[in-house]
Amino acid sequence: MATGYRAIKAALMDRLRAGEWPAGSTMPGEVQLADEYGCARVTVNRALRELADDGIVRRQRRRGTEVIAGRSRHARLTMRQARQQIEADGKPYRYDCLRQRVQPAPAAVAGQLALSRGAEAVEILGRHWAGDRPYQLEHRWINLAAVPEARDESFSEQGPGEWLLQAKPLSDAEHVLSARNARPREAGQLQMVPGDALFVIERRTWWQGEAITWVRLLHPAERFRLVTRDVM
Repeated sequence: MATGYRAIKAALMDRLRAGEWPAGSTMPGEVQLADEYGCARVTVNRALRELADDGIVRRQRRRGTEVIAGRSRHARLTMRQARQQIEADGKPYRYDCLRQRVQPAPAAVAGQLALSRGAEAVEILGRHWAGDRPYQLEHRWINLAAVPEARDESFSEQGPGEWLLQAKPLSDAEHVLSARNARPREAGQLQMVPGDALFVIERRTWWQGEAITWVRLLHPAERFRLVTRDVM
């Protein structure tokens, strides 16, 4: 049984969705949950803290963990695939793969995917077009231990993000948003002037605590917009 805090969080969410602990009820204590999942109490504590940060439960000293009737309001990213966004804008979509290879994950990537030294991953560099202009440069790594079928998959015509949605379920996602200036090679690939503004999204996804993929998405800032949705 996977006993990382993300796996525990996902398992608790499944039980909450199933109605095992209805709104207003108190969840079992950390010691009991740690015994159930065969993990350390600190692991359960981390999972419960994240559920509290998500507005799903309320942590109260000496009163335990209470299930909240409705989620607290927070902004939620609506992450469309590039194809969906481009076609929704009424522009023709196409994709080209610039590089695909299997290799030992570099240290930075291994850290993102929680891989041991020397573990292999699939690297894909692809470009999504809106009409005759590049819309997104996608640099993705896929954990072969989690998705072994990616080793022999060709991403020459379909982007790996679309393929993963069909090939593997996901339970958690993390997004890091930033902005920086385009470097010369990136600028050439995106038909920009070096130094122009880029909007960058880094995304990691997991299935029950196991890292599936890490991707960096580069967008010419003037051609990109981000949509959020308030969850009440």
